Amino acid sequence: MSGKATKPLASQVKKLVKQRCDAEKLQLQQFVSRFRRLLSPDITPPPSVTVLALNGILKSIAKINHPDSFPTLLSLFNRFKRARHRHRPSVSPTVHTFGLVIDSCRRMGRADLAFCVLGQSLREGCGADTIMFGSLIKGSCAAKQLGDAAKVFAKMPLLGCRPNVIIYTTLIDAFCKCGKTKTGLELSRRMAEDGSCCKPNVATYNTLIRGFCREREIAEAMKMFHEMVANRVKPNVITFSILIDGLCKNGDVKAAQKVFKEMPTYGVVPNSYSHNSLIDGFFKNGDVTAARRVFEDMSAHGVVADLHTYNILIDGLCNHGERNNALRMFEGMIAKGVVPSITTYNSLILGSFGVGDSHKAFQLYEELFV
Repeated sequence: MSGKATKPLASQVKKLVKQRCDAEKLQLQQFVSRFRRLLSPDITPPPSVTVLALNGILKSIAKINHPDSFPTLLSLFNRFKRARHRHRPSVSPTVHTFGLVIDSCRRMGRADLAFCVLGQSLREGCGADTIMFGSLIKGSCAAKQLGDAAKVFAKMPLLGCRPNVIIYTTLIDAFCKCGKTKTGLELSRRMAEDGSCCKPNVATYNTLIRGFCREREIAEAMKMFHEMVANRVKPNVITFSILIDGLCKNGDVKAAQKVFKEMPTYGVVPNSYSHNSLIDGFFKNGDVTAARRVFEDMSAHGVVADLHTYNILIDGLCNHGERNNALRMFEGMIAKGVVPSITTYNSLILGSFGVGDSHKAFQLYEELFV
């Protein structure tokens, strides 16, 4: 695409973005108007109906993707709190209201404000619930503040709240991402002892398996897999994909292939990620023939090759001196409607230089920026 052609397109995109932004701004203004009307002393509906409607408006505002959404939500929340002390003593925020605001703070990356809102909820006598704690823990984990997340988790029983499987798995995932999978495993053991309503599920096991694979603790990852099967937790395509990828990255492609072949036994159909990991593993193991065979088997499994598949194939072929085959693969992907990326071109350019074809390398470079 030429530079001249991109200017009208850029102008059109800018116009569409502005229109969307203006529409969201208008929607915000309408919600603010409704909110203020509901807090008017002249409103006749029962207080419970009014509170429900106010919470609904706050929830709707939280979903609007506009720069003013979050400040507007906080402003209306403060107005909601003040109403009780002025003209609407029977209309006041509930634990659900505080939970909505805490979750909005979490999504905006404002864990500090979320904790302040929790303090307000406790002071107002609204207390706290599991959903509220879930948002606080998720926000702290996202900010990599594991210490704060652990403290919140520890306080839950003191405030009459019991962690659910989502909260446990969120915290386990945070430990795994920080290279502390064994700590996550200890937490999962505690989870299993916490009662029948909170047993580790497939997401919990997938998190632990991914953590051990990331830390190259493949034996532990396989142990987790066998444990989940023994505990009658059915592995899914994500479970197998994580294992295949972990085994391949650890250099054990044969074990990865064995796991891949076992998938139908568990009623699981391999997806593109499973195939891509195995293809990449074979290339890195120097087995180009096996890599191509896995690619050819994809259609038999009803799996459509995506951009990532082609990028792995083209890069692998180029790295093994098969630049011409890589070019044929490149032509094939375009014929199937798969748009190449910069990564695709980079592999072909480097591959062309690698076989001494600088003319083709420069031709591909020019094609990339046309």
